[in-house]
Parts: sequence; structure tokens; C-alpha cells
Amino acid sequence: MATPYDEIAYPTTAFRQTHPNRLGTHAALFGLPFAPAAACRVLDIGCGDGANIIPMAVAHPGSQFVGFDLSERAIARGRGVIEALKLPNVRLEALDIAAADFGAGGFDYVIAHGLYSWIPQAVRDAMMAGIRHHLAVGGVAFVSHNALPGGHAHRMIREMLLFHLRGVEGPTARVQAAILHLRRMPERFGADTPFARLAKSLCLELLERPPPVLAHDELGEVFEPVHLHEFLEHAGRHGLQFLTEAGPTRCGEGFRPPYALDDADFDVLAHAQELDFDVLRNYRQNLLVHADVALDRRPEPSRLLGLRAATPAQKADEPGVYDVGTLRFQLDDAALQGVVERLSLAWPAALPINELVDDEARLGALLRMYWSGAIELHSAAEPFSIEVGERPCASPLARLQASRGEQRVTTLRHAVVEIGDATGLSFIASLDGRRTVDQIAVDIASELGGSPEQIKPQLVAKLNELARLGLLF
Repeated sequence: MATPYDEIAYPTTAFRQTHPNRLGTHAALFGLPFAPAAACRVLDIGCGDGANIIPMAVAHPGSQFVGFDLSERAIARGRGVIEALKLPNVRLEALDIAAADFGAGGFDYVIAHGLYSWIPQAVRDAMMAGIRHHLAVGGVAFVSHNALPGGHAHRMIREMLLFHLRGVEGPTARVQAAILHLRRMPERFGADTPFARLAKSLCLELLERPPPVLAHDELGEVFEPVHLHEFLEHAGRHGLQFLTEAGPTRCGEGFRPPYALDDADFDVLAHAQELDFDVLRNYRQNLLVHADVALDRRPEPSRLLGLRAATPAQKADEPGVYDVGTLRFQLDDAALQGVVERLSLAWPAALPINELVDDEARLGALLRMYWSGAIELHSAAEPFSIEVGERPCASPLARLQASRGEQRVTTLRHAVVEIGDATGLSFIASLDGRRTVDQIAVDIASELGGSPEQIKPQLVAKLNELARLGLLF
């Protein structure tokens, strides 16, 4: 059966929040057992062409991955990648949500990313029932959705667009017409009021989205943002409960705040809903577990001892001040400064926390640093090498993508990086592990001129750069 996603393919990609490493980390923070990323079973509902789970299968050959989607064309594209890579641990199926059954309790992690708010109520019920059916005892599910109250503003712009598009047929024609209207609409909001400024900013935000995303997310048949409490009530009807928010800086929502640590009656779920009201939240990434799982919502820093930490933090000009992207943070504790500097040198590798600190106060500080975005926490060792081996070998998926001329390649960190030129893509595609560094230098010298001795230092620097991106095994 043809779907709008067959006419306009939805752009899929690796999404780090759904990775078993991340899901296991959040389970560990609640003291729950979890399946390691290297030996787990993952189901991706609405997987598109498998761009999220295929990189996982490449990085973790000891795990099993299954994805299904209604779009037969998307599944065919993903199967082509799986066949090209000869991956035995991942399969994709073209199935309706209501018909999918891969066995009760068969998956440690279930992913439903970008579905909930864009499917009819009956299908949402089938999806939640499917999550409950497939999720193993002790498993974790990831379910994202458009949220209220922020979603009201997006729905306002959608309703304006749908009025303008009345009578326009077909996904391609509708998205083209929508883009024209979005360009004109800000000029019509002439008044300098908070409401007009909001409408203008939303129009500009939508114009920045790729047309396929606009076609399906804003112009699809269904667009149902929901409040957190509505979502959780729905999950509860299907035997599931809220664990926490999947985003690292939001993960604290599943715990009692500092002023309520000893208040067993504190309503964490109501507090999370209030936070959504405070920031006019328009998007959520919820983690769910079975309703009968006993949860201790008091944060226990000692649970970090089984995890690993990483950070790309760089020293700022002031003593004890560090930068991670746009975040700047300060540490007065010399021991924690040493931890951050050690992690920075090891980046992107994650080091065992029990080798860094072991006292409760500093573990608590690391947990707060995670919630602020200063450090990353991982439940597993990385599946890539930060050292350049004798015979450098890039991820087979990145090599395939590079050989096809795709400028965005997926790393073994489950991230996507831009490779801006054909020479760089050709270089990545050539790193199949069969040549030594010296042989690569000879080949480059033969092709470009110069001596291997002159080329080798630049070659090693480039290989180290790729290793730091998580592209090398």
C-alpha cells in the first residue's frame, strides 16, 4: 500500500538519544538492571529506512536489531544498505503497527521516535500495546511526541497553512505551496506584539526545516501534541509508566528535586508537567518501563560507579573554567578539575567513573554536571578506537556512505558528521584496513606527487582527526 512517505521520503538519521548505551545509562541512574549495548535486542517501530538502527548493528555485532515501517520503499532502501554491508544482526520489515508481532517480551529496548503525535488515536493505542507486548521485563522504551503547551503555537501555524492549502492535492504540491505561504505570512503579522513575534519566529523556524520534514510533520493528516499527563495516562492504560526524559539535561525530571529528597509523597510526575508549563515545552522524549517496576526516585550518586564519563571540555582563560560548546562552567574542586582535564584528553573515549572518583560528594557533582550538559555518561565502552592502528579501518557504514558520495556520514558514536569535499569522502571510503599507514602514504604520494615522508605527518594528523570523530575501528 502506497503512503505519503513513499512519495516524499522522510529524512531519517542516527538519533543518539535512542541508542542502547543512552537508554541503559538512564536505567542505571535509577538502579535498574539493563542489557548492555554490546549484547541486547532492539525493536524500532516506524524505523523508516533503518538509518537509526543500522549504525547500531554495525557498531554492536553481538546485538540484534529489528525495525518495521509501513513504507515499503523506505524498507527496500534500508535492506539495500544491509545487503551491501552483509549485516546478519539487523532486519527490516514492511508492516502495519497493528500487525507487527515479534514475540512477547523479546526486546530489551523499544524505540518509537517521531510517531505518536502523527498517527490516529487507534494506531496510537496499537503502538502502545505493541510496546508493552514486545518490551522485556526490565526493558526500556523510548517514545517521543509533540508536547503541550508549546504545541499550541505550532498547531496555530499549521491551521493557517491548512486553510491556505485547501484544494491543493498531493504531498509534493502541498509542501511547495506551504513554503510559499510561510514566506509571505510573517509580513502579515505587522503588529509588534509578543503574539505576532511568536508567529513570525515559528514561520521562520518552519522555513529552515527540510521540505520533507515540513510535509510530514506539519502538513500530515494527523498532528496531535499532548500534555505529559495525558501521555502518561495513556501509557498507564497499557501497563507502562514514566521513567524519565531521555535528554541528558532533562533526565533529572524523573527524580525528586533537592528540596523534596526526603518527601516520599512528592509527585514527580506532576512536577515534570509543571516544568513543561514553565518553559512552554513543545517536544518530549519520554522513557517508559513496565508499570510493575518499582522505582526509587531519589537520586543516588553511587549508581554512577558502574558507568563511564566523557567530555570534550576545554579550558577557558580563567582558572577552573571550562567550555563545552556554548556551555561554560566553573569548578573550584581541584580533584574535579583533574577529572575534567583527564576526560578531555581521552575524548571521545569514556573512562570508568570508579577510576576517576569514589566519594559521594564528587559523584553527586558529576551527576549534576551530566544534567547540566558538562559531561556525558555512558553505560558501555565505546565501539571505536581513538588510536590510529597499523592498518587504519573506518566504519564499513561510513565507507559505504562515502563511496556513494553522501556528504553526511554516520560515526561509531552514533552521530552524523559532514564531510565537505569529494577528496575527504574518497579517503574515508579507502580505509578498509588492508593498507598500513606507510602504504597509504605511498599511494597518496603516487597520486598527488611529493614524497611519502613529507605526506605521512599530514596523513597521521588526518587519521587522528577521524579517530576523534569516532570513525575508526
